[in-house]
Amino acid sequence: MNKTLTLLFNILIFSTLQGQTIPEKIAINACKYLDSIDDINILQDSIKGSITKSMADVMMKGTLEERKQITTVEGIRGTIKEAYDILPSYCYNVRRLVIENKKTKFYGLSGNLEANKYFDKGNQYLESGKFKKAIKEFKSAIKFDPNFVYAIDHLAISYRRQEDYKSAVKYYKKSLEIFPEGNVALLNIAVCYSNLTDDENSIKNYAELKFLYPNDPEGYFGLAKMLLIKEDYENALDNLFIAHRIYIEANSEYQKDSQKLFEFISAKLEELGKSEMIERKAKENNITIKG
Repeated sequence: MNKTLTLLFNILIFSTLQGQTIPEKIAINACKYLDSIDDINILQDSIKGSITKSMADVMMKGTLEERKQITTVEGIRGTIKEAYDILPSYCYNVRRLVIENKKTKFYGLSGNLEANKYFDKGNQYLESGKFKKAIKEFKSAIKFDPNFVYAIDHLAISYRRQEDYKSAVKYYKKSLEIFPEGNVALLNIAVCYSNLTDDENSIKNYAELKFLYPNDPEGYFGLAKMLLIKEDYENALDNLFIAHRIYIEANSEYQKDSQKLFEFISAKLEELGKSEMIERKAKENNITIKG
């Protein structure tokens, strides 16, 4: 996705947040000072200044009532803190760098050598399909390092491979408690919820994956499948078209899957007498449908 879709997300955020709270306005305005930064250390050094500048910008354009809200020291501090806390939600680049930094911490081996030994052994069993033995080893790894996200995710994967989706969900939740932005857990817990026919939680996690990783097609594709189940064809097509475009740009073999899903939705809409929706949504998403 690329710059076009990233720009689209920024436009959507800016267009839908008019008339929001002062901290939200400040956070949104701060993005223009932070969007070009590509280093987490520079970002961390720049955030305070960007929020201070943004507060001045917002107050210059704000109403008298808005200015009154932050005339005290406590009001200023509270507003700055809230703007700082919500900044990743409104700035894609901030969110991206923060997540990348967290990944280097959580998506790697443990600092505990014993935990790593059990983790390595668990992976050997997992690769050979000996899931019960893998589970035992991963649990031992977690005993030595309770925050070992990699081991927790692989434990959940072992349960998922056994089709024990409830146990898998339990450990994916544990993983997300430690690393809420973990794409491995978000994707797989959404799949598990789908297999448990818990559509709402599946949709919730696919949507979170899409929000946190807008360049990853899996969130869009998963949402498209779940929205199809809910018979929300318009939003299913929107998400499917984005996923398909990303798959094509990456020359991914999964574009065959998105093509098949599109053909299924098209057949369903034709059956319902709603074929016009296909052309309309394709046009909205700048997609050319070949006959």
